[in-house]
Formats: sequence, C-alpha cells, structure tokens
Amino acid sequence: MPFSVFSARVLCVRPIGVTSDFCPVCRQERRFYLAQAERKRFFLCFDQGRDGHPHHELTCFVCQCKVERPAADRPIEIMPDAKDAGTYEPTPLPIVRTRINDRIAMEQALKAGKLTEEQRAEMIRHTMFSFARIYDEEPLERIKPWVLLLILFTLFSLCALGAFGMHRSGSVMSLVAAIGAVGVVLAALSYWVTTHSPRKRVRTWLAKALMPIEPTREEIRRARKEMQASRIKAGDRIRSEKVLAKIEKMKPKMG
Repeated sequence: MPFSVFSARVLCVRPIGVTSDFCPVCRQERRFYLAQAERKRFFLCFDQGRDGHPHHELTCFVCQCKVERPAADRPIEIMPDAKDAGTYEPTPLPIVRTRINDRIAMEQALKAGKLTEEQRAEMIRHTMFSFARIYDEEPLERIKPWVLLLILFTLFSLCALGAFGMHRSGSVMSLVAAIGAVGVVLAALSYWVTTHSPRKRVRTWLAKALMPIEPTREEIRRARKEMQASRIKAGDRIRSEKVLAKIEKMKPKMG
C-alpha cells in the first residue's frame, strides 16, 4: 500500500527558484517555477530517508501545467534558502538549451506541415514522458502521515463528541451537527487534493499538448511501450483510447 498512517511513501516538493524550458502545453519556451521533488519513506510519522532519486518539477508561469525534468539538467551543489526561491536560477547544462531549440524547430515544422515521422514520434514521446511521473502520482502522495493522522483524529473526535452530545441531551441534533462537521473536513481535504495534487489534471494537460500533433492509437502505444521498458508505471496506466477520447472532447472547446 503506497500510503497509510503507519507506513507511507511521500512525495516531498521543495521550491528552488525559477528557470526556462519548453512548455508542451503552451508549445513554446516559457518561464517556470522550479522545485525539487523526491519521494521519502515514512514509518510512524518518522522520516526514514529518500526513496529513489530526486527530480525537478517545473510549473509553467502561464498555463500552470507541471512537468518533470531530470535533476541533472540543472545541477545544484547547495540548495538555496527558501526565501530565495523566487529569484534563484540555477545554470542549466548546455543540453537544456539544445532541447528547447529542438522543440521550437519541431513546432515550426509542425505548423509548416513539414514534420517528419521521426520528429512526430519524438514530440509524442517527449510529451508523454514529461507528464509520466505526475501521472503515476497517488492522490494523497503529497500529504505527510502526521497530517493524515491529525485529520483522522479530528474526524474521530467529532464523531465521539456528537455521540456523547446525543446521549446527554437525548436529541439527534448533536450527532447531525457532528456529521455535518465531518463532511466539511472531508470536503476541505478533497479540495486540497484537487488543488495541490496535479494527478487529476494530467490527462487534460496531456490532451492539450498532443492535440496539435493528432497522434494515432499506434503512436501512443509505441510511447507507452517505451515507458514500460523503462519501468515507468504510466506506461501501463495511460490508456490510448482515453487520451484520444479526451482530445476529441476538447477539440470543440479549443476551436
């Protein structure tokens, strides 16, 4: 089980600064908020250390989509202080500029109708790999165990107080009020997950990024097979038909 109040694998995201990269949704070079994301193991609310290697999570200034990039692309020897996260900008490796220029050149070829089959495959592959880790994310993966424990304690306390009040007063109003309060807490948790966890928005970002390319089911399937070969779970979770259906659903709105 990836998450429980006793043992959890938590995605910890720490803001670093800002950077530039190619946005697959805006389809041009953009400025991004830069953060380091790493999964940690927790047992009984205690940090047991890093699980795997950290990566960078980039959030576009304009469309707010989140993409994953290798941490090695922007090497950082000493993590900046949190108060400098709004201005600090690490120096990327030259390969980052090369990739941005390649993406821009492919976009120009796409608009001109001169995109080669190899370029199409690379654009689809790059787009799907950009969102792969986020697609793998569990809904509660960004919540630390002690927060979940606090929420469970609050829910239990509300139910206990409601039952106690009903027993003392003989009226069900105390229990009804407690149930209402529990509903508010659960609604707040649901809202937090929706606004802070990007998992629910990935399919929309993926569809927007792939829409101009108009990929076929076979092209998406090939990208999925490459993910599976790299042991990326998104290769199994992403369904070609669902992505294509999302693209078709969004076409009238985008048009």
